[in-house]
Parts: sequence; C-alpha cells; structure tokens
Amino acid sequence: MDSVKNRVILVLVLALLSSAAFVIQAQLDKGSQPIEGPKELVAQYFDRWKNHGESFFDLLDEDAVWTVTGRSPVSGVYHGKTDFLENAVQPILKQLDTPIQPELISLTSDGHFVWLHFKAAAKAINGSSYVNTYVWKMEFKNGKITKGFAFLDTYELTVLMKAKKTSKAMKNTMEETQGYLGMWVTEDGYIRHELLPNNRYDEDRGKRESAYQGRYKVTGNHIEYIDDTGFTADGDFVDEKTLHHGGYIFHKKLE
Repeated sequence: MDSVKNRVILVLVLALLSSAAFVIQAQLDKGSQPIEGPKELVAQYFDRWKNHGESFFDLLDEDAVWTVTGRSPVSGVYHGKTDFLENAVQPILKQLDTPIQPELISLTSDGHFVWLHFKAAAKAINGSSYVNTYVWKMEFKNGKITKGFAFLDTYELTVLMKAKKTSKAMKNTMEETQGYLGMWVTEDGYIRHELLPNNRYDEDRGKRESAYQGRYKVTGNHIEYIDDTGFTADGDFVDEKTLHHGGYIFHKKLE
C-alpha cells in the first residue's frame, strides 16, 4: 500500500512540475516581461534622462494632471500631457542655453505616491547659471503617471523666466565681470543710480539725495531690486554701458 501511495504522490508532483514549466515556457514564448513597480519605472526613466537626454515625461499618461506649485510664471494646474509639455515645459526649455543636468538626491515610495528628489542645473540664455532643487510627488496607474505635483524654488524659476538673451557684443555677463558696479545715470542726469559692492544701491533723484535705497541681486545680465521701503523692481543690462530699468534708460558713468 505504501509503495502504491508513494507512486501516486510522485505522479502528482511530476504533473504539477510539468504544468508549471508549460506556463513559464508559454510566457517566455510570448515575450512577457516582469511588471516593474512605479518606483522602478521612475528610476529607469530618470537614468535615461540623466545619461541619454531622453525625456522623463514620456512616463506621463496622456490625461495626466500635473501641478506646478508656487507663484512662478508657469505655476498652475495642467490637464493632460500635451497641455503640460506645451505650456510649462517648453517655455522653461526656451530659457535655457544648455540641457538640464539632473542629479538624484533620493527616490522613495510610500505605497501610494513615488517621491523623486533631485537637483538640476543648466545655463540660461543670458549666460547665468540656473540651479534648482525639485521634489516631484507622482501617482501611477497601469505604469503611467496620472497625477503629479512639482515642488521647487519658484523664485529661481521666476528669475529664469525673465532672463533675456545675452547681447552678442557681450562676451561675458555683467554678473561675471561685475561691470554693473558704479554710477548709472539717465540721459538728463535726473536719476543717479549707484550700485555698491555690498549689494546695496543708493539712488538720487533731482535734488533729493538717497531718495531710494535697498538691496539688489545681479543674475547674468538681469538685476532684481528690493527697496528698503518694501517695493521690488527689476531691469536688464543691454550691454556693458546700458541699463534698462523702471521704464528708464541708464548709462554707465565713467570715472
């Protein structure tokens, strides 16, 4: 009896093994591949972006909803892959002179969202450096991103979006040469605008000395002002001797 019982068990085991082998072979014949999880997909597409220049956003679903947080010129909610690429991604890329170079900081998943944390750097069309740190929160379905949220330094993005192409006559940006330092004067001499080495400015208007004072920051050929009274303004250096600011044209006063 034991001998018969053992034979029956052996036959059943062999039958199960044969069935499993048949299923595996059928899958291989069909060319099926193991299904990758969202985190693995993000890692794969990020690597393609970093090392081969391929678009990470090939991973987006056609109906994906992507939100750019903050108050930059491209902040908002985009409905669909095409909307996002045409109205958010392309305007940013047009402001860059070189491709974005991403560097991974961390990649995590909480079971519902994949969180991608990375640093990106590129050269802007005005010659300045664009550096930002991003966190993308992404939701997946059927191997595609269906919802995404981008968190970043929107101040740096806003500066980039305001950048204007460097004049061909300027071999280096004003930020690099520090040619912005000194006195800038309107044609009629009414406004005298001095940019000091300590990133402070002092502006005289007519007979009013120090009518406006505050801080400034030069990025490439773009200048941002924060007055001590609280208002902000900006301007652009057209060349080494010409500054457009506040609706006025200023010329560098030579010593």
